[in-house]
Order: sequence, then structure tokens, then C-alpha cells
Amino acid sequence: MLFIPLHRLAAAATLAAAMLPAAQAQTPYVPVMQQYGDFVVTRDRHDPLVTLTFRKHGYWPGGAREVVEVRPLKARREGQPMLLAFTKGYTGQGTILIGVQNGEPLMRPISPLQRDDMVRTERDPEWGVPQLGRPEMLLFARDGRALDTDTGELLWFDVPGGVTGDYAPAMLVSVSPDGRRGAYLTNALTKVGIIVATRDDGVAGVLALPPDTYQRWLKPISETASAQAGAAIKARQGRTDSNRIRRELELAWFGQQFQWKQGKGGWQVTGLGLASAPPEGKQP
Repeated sequence: MLFIPLHRLAAAATLAAAMLPAAQAQTPYVPVMQQYGDFVVTRDRHDPLVTLTFRKHGYWPGGAREVVEVRPLKARREGQPMLLAFTKGYTGQGTILIGVQNGEPLMRPISPLQRDDMVRTERDPEWGVPQLGRPEMLLFARDGRALDTDTGELLWFDVPGGVTGDYAPAMLVSVSPDGRRGAYLTNALTKVGIIVATRDDGVAGVLALPPDTYQRWLKPISETASAQAGAAIKARQGRTDSNRIRRELELAWFGQQFQWKQGKGGWQVTGLGLASAPPEGKQP
């Protein structure tokens, strides 16, 4: 058996430890690159932003210089995957949809930045909420739009009044299975109802909910949202936008309580023992 003096073993270990960092330093850092068709997204570990290229040329969607994240969709345009991205800063557009048209990438805004509260919007981007039972359909309730990630189609509906913002009188809460109608939850002075709107022919259905709907369902949701936001602010972590939390809780409640049902007049909403019907004077 060969014996090696302890002092030589210690010296060898010290030399190896000294050489290891040097060897590691010689290994060049390679940024993480993800390719989606002819799009390439590059992320550097030292930079919170990503860079986006299309066919090896830099691409700044809508002139935005700060791209935070890019997500591929199942949908394709001209053989290229469509992308969902979030851009921030004073040149940012918020959440956008990117698709190729005539060989060039084009963007469409889905959920614009809230300029009066940009920091909060940038910290918690709108990526859409998957509709219950239909994960391919993303609901952007604050913006009155929906995105079908299978087809890349951006949907909105012909409903009267305002449907965007934190306190819109009508909030998009569901899209029919054929994508041709949208259900809106209305809440005016605690009088709650549902409107079914078509893509281009106005209102196709209405449903007045029971008088206690606000007190029984929506008020507790609002209180829960405020409590969750307050706890997050106190803990200095988590989602702090009570309106955002409230919207998502209301979307979940609607998905649990209501369903779409096909009838003679097309798709209508049913739930709580009630069903929407064409407004008076309008033929189904």
C-alpha cells in the first residue's frame, strides 16, 4: 500500500481548490435562447429583460424597448407561431399579441398599461385568466376582450356601455363555445344581471339575477379581495391590486355557477335555476 504524507495531500487539495474557480472562469456564459419558428427570445441572467429577434433581425414590438416576457401560443400565422408578450416602460404597450403578416411580425395590444398606475401594472402583468373548462380561452376582464389561443383570434362583443376599466358597469366573464357570444356581468347600484352579446349584432340575451345576488355573492367577494390585498401590502409580497383580485374571484364564481346552453335563439347562459332570454321585442 502506498502512503502519501498528509502535508502533500493538503497541498494537492489546496491547489485543486485554487484551480477550480479558474477553470470555471474559462467557461464562457451563454445566454438562454428559445426559438419559436423564426422568432428567437434571448435572456441574459444579468438582465431582467429579454431581446426578441425575427429572422435574425432585432424586433421591438410597437417600438417597445423593454420586453419582459414572451410566451408562445398554439396558434400560427403564415407558418409562424403567434406570441403573447409583455412590454413595459414609457415605450411599452402592456400585454400584446404578435403574429406574422405578409412576412413581417405585427403586434396588437390586448391589455394596455395603466399609465396612471404604471408601477403596479408592470409588477403584475395581465396574462389573461383561462375560462373555466376552456383553458385555451383567455379572458381579459379589465379590457373587455378574450383571446382564443388555439386560433389567435382576439374577441370582443357588441354590448352597449363601457366594458373596460376597474369599475366598468359590464364585465366580460365568459365566451360561448362557438366564440360568437360573450356573457357580461352587470352591476349597477347592487342590481346585478347578465347580458349576452353577439360579435356584431348587439344584445342577444338578458338575465336579471335575484335581488340578494350582490349581498350574498359579490359583496363577500369584494371584501375577500380587499382583505387579501391588505395582507399582501402588510407582508410586502404577493398581489396587492384588490380590483385585480376581485375580478379573478368573480370570474371563478361565474364559471362555477353558470353554463352555456344551446337553444333556438343560439347560445344562452343558465345558472342559479335561471336562463337568459332574448330581450323583449327582439326575435331569437
